[in-house]
Amino acid sequence: MPFHARASRQGPPFLPLAFRLGASLGLAALHLALPPEGPLPGEWVYLGFLAAVFIEGVFEAFRNLDRFGDPFAVPPKNWIRWNLLLDISVVLLVVAFQGVNQERLFTFYVLPVLASAFYLGTVDILGVALFTAAAHIVMVLSFDAGWLPSFGHTVQDLGRDPADTALILALATLQIFAAALVVVLLRRNIERLDASLVASEAAVDELEALHRRVVDSLFSGLVTLDARGRITSANPAAAQILHGPVAIGEPMAALFPGAEALEEAVRGTRRFELPMTAPGGEPRILGGQVAPLKDPEGSAAAQGHLLIFQDLTEFKAMEERTRVAERLAALGHLSAGLAHELRNPLASIMGCVQLLQDERQTAELQKRLVSILARESGRVDAIVKDFLDFARPGEPKRERRFLPSVAEDLQASWETDPRTDGLALVIGPAPPVWIETDPVGFHRTLTNLLSNARKAVAGMRRPEVGLDFRLEGGRLRILVHDNGRGMDAERMRTLFVPFASGFEEGTGLGLSLVYQFVQAMGWEIKVESAPGKGTKIRLFLPVLPEAGAASQGR
Repeated sequence: MPFHARASRQGPPFLPLAFRLGASLGLAALHLALPPEGPLPGEWVYLGFLAAVFIEGVFEAFRNLDRFGDPFAVPPKNWIRWNLLLDISVVLLVVAFQGVNQERLFTFYVLPVLASAFYLGTVDILGVALFTAAAHIVMVLSFDAGWLPSFGHTVQDLGRDPADTALILALATLQIFAAALVVVLLRRNIERLDASLVASEAAVDELEALHRRVVDSLFSGLVTLDARGRITSANPAAAQILHGPVAIGEPMAALFPGAEALEEAVRGTRRFELPMTAPGGEPRILGGQVAPLKDPEGSAAAQGHLLIFQDLTEFKAMEERTRVAERLAALGHLSAGLAHELRNPLASIMGCVQLLQDERQTAELQKRLVSILARESGRVDAIVKDFLDFARPGEPKRERRFLPSVAEDLQASWETDPRTDGLALVIGPAPPVWIETDPVGFHRTLTNLLSNARKAVAGMRRPEVGLDFRLEGGRLRILVHDNGRGMDAERMRTLFVPFASGFEEGTGLGLSLVYQFVQAMGWEIKVESAPGKGTKIRLFLPVLPEAGAASQGR
């Protein structure tokens, strides 16, 4: 694209016209102001030509003002060539009047060549240089040959040696073409920069259009705020979600009246939820996020904020329906599990009661029936107790406990439990650290895990159950492991679900209570198992610092 075609009307003045107006007026004023040197040949022609050039420049300036609103607007290419021709004529006139033998004046020939770099292509620039050099050569030779009359300080038949004339002409031509070379290089750089600028502008326009399409295509509302909290832009989704137009320049409070949660989010919490009332009076819930706007250097200081929000009304309603459905499903599952677990002992109790009502039963049978009643009643009591513990968990009573003492209590409980039937529990050395836990809940958690391990190894040729302790990264890792039957993926999925136990013995709530206690303490539990490869359950919990341990020890 030619440089002049996209030049701003409010940019720098058109140089050839500005030069011609300034040079013609300045030279005429200077000539008239200097003391007269006596009558010079062609003096009035010189002044008349300058006056004509000045008048033509004024006419062209007014024409540009009428057409473009700027007296020095860049004209079409043909008018550029015409202005450069007039500039060359002014330079030729000045050189001729002041004396063609004055080499210092030859520098003026460079000015039209330099000016052409901003408006013409390479070929036109070389044409300007060639025409200027040719015009100067013809003018000098014409004066030397007597073809032109004496003019100002230049007289006919200069009487110079032809070698001197050739040298002067060569110097002038060299200056002109040296300037043309510099101008051509300058012009190529201008064209390259111009092409790069056009490509950059196209890329910026494309990115801007893409940005606008992306913003307009968002389903979420997007509003930008300046540093004072006033709205600077909004996408169509924002107006749709808010059920009304978004006024640019209004404060945030006008868009979200009474939005204390949003103001807190702007101050630092970043996320917000706030109720609002639609124009029809319907209550709605908006939720979103606030992000600081950053400057090109990546700083977010005093730049404003970006609000991204959605209408969460339907989502919240669906979330509540899902929560109710989940509670009902859990309640149904718990009820079915509880009924299943109670059915067997209740059936045994009812059978025993019916048999005891028969007075013909022997004393030995009655004794046996009473024993069954006691056992099954205890089983019902255990199920109800565990269920109540699960349904109404209390807040853990946190106390400091010395880990080796906890390990000793577990070893003693295992050895005194008749259900272990002589099965050895291999306990690794416990690090001498202190932990904070609920003693009763922690003991029940580990005994439940060990009880499950004991059940898993039932029937194995070489059953193994172990308990290990290790410090890892500032945390205590407790590992309960066995070489029992293991669990498949489906059993792993329901491992902590109430009444989903894979064993006949127990209430079906042991691992549910374990998981509930671990969550209440803020610990972490991981389970690793595979059919026929045993099970490993890891607990991760923090240890107390040395200062706390020392204090507890005292």
